[in-house]
Amino acid sequence: MTAIGNEQDLASRIEGYLRAQTGRAVRVGAIRRFPVGFSWLTFLVPVAGLSDDAREQSLILRLGPDYGLFAPYSAGPQVMAMQSLEGSDVPVPRAYWNSDDPSILGAPFLFCERAEGAAVVPWVSPTEPPLEEGYRLRLAHGFIDCLAALHRIDWRDRPIAGLAGDVDPDNAALRSVETWERLIDRWAMRPYPMAEWGVRWLKAHCPRAPRVTIVHGDYRTGNFLELDGCITAILDWELVHLGDPHEDLAWASMPMYKGGTPYIGRLAEPELFFGRYAERSGIAVDMAAVRYYQAFSLLKLAATHMAAARCFEEGRFNDLRMPAMGSQVATCLRQMAKIIDRS
Repeated sequence: MTAIGNEQDLASRIEGYLRAQTGRAVRVGAIRRFPVGFSWLTFLVPVAGLSDDAREQSLILRLGPDYGLFAPYSAGPQVMAMQSLEGSDVPVPRAYWNSDDPSILGAPFLFCERAEGAAVVPWVSPTEPPLEEGYRLRLAHGFIDCLAALHRIDWRDRPIAGLAGDVDPDNAALRSVETWERLIDRWAMRPYPMAEWGVRWLKAHCPRAPRVTIVHGDYRTGNFLELDGCITAILDWELVHLGDPHEDLAWASMPMYKGGTPYIGRLAEPELFFGRYAERSGIAVDMAAVRYYQAFSLLKLAATHMAAARCFEEGRFNDLRMPAMGSQVATCLRQMAKIIDRS
């Protein structure tokens, strides 16, 4: 893969690319990388000359480097999702340009608009004060309503239909399990008998989906922006696919996103979360399916930790948080087994 290079070199390549795409003499200022995430790199790119006036606009550039956690990458699924949701009740940044050709910027990439707002994180210290009640409830309602709106979307005549393959309500769970089984085969550096047992159990107990919907894949606190208690953008669509909506419900309600509170995502009481979701989405929540997908979510999390350990051991990502993540594989698998035992 072509190297991404330093930020000055990257800015020069961005300028050349945008000039070719727009036919305008655009000028790219000093770009700034956001120091978050282990997967796609995110940059703020100031650009002048994209419109007839002289004002500078800020774009977001997402780059998928070959050393990222889930490499190799394609920008296609994220762009399909964002284009499919444009103008809907799900707030997403508008997608502009994208390519998987590494000769352009050194890695697969996409450009989108910069959304206003700040992220609320699920991971806080025990001494962190709770969210103010009115603010918490406003965010909770928005968090639930955006997910319900996502699962209401009729995706069949939208770009994301390109991800459908042969998925249907009967095999949606199986297709997701098979995807992560393949990823475990790719990432694991040694056998994990409990992961293999979990895969077999999940394959043998697949629930039927109430319908096939767009599934975000990482829907949680931390992956949206908010302004004054209103959600302005749902972010991080790299795990998007079509499947069972219970998969997003289970992931959002995982204990590690509660931040030491009794609330799902630090935001919503379980009764509020599942009740309001069912009312707004028109989908009856099957709690047995939620528990199934919570077990599946822990398998996904274990697989992600396996990927982190491999990235570090292969020298692709020299960050000590990676081996720390790798040390959590067994913990995730034990938690998965407890859910399966209770099921």
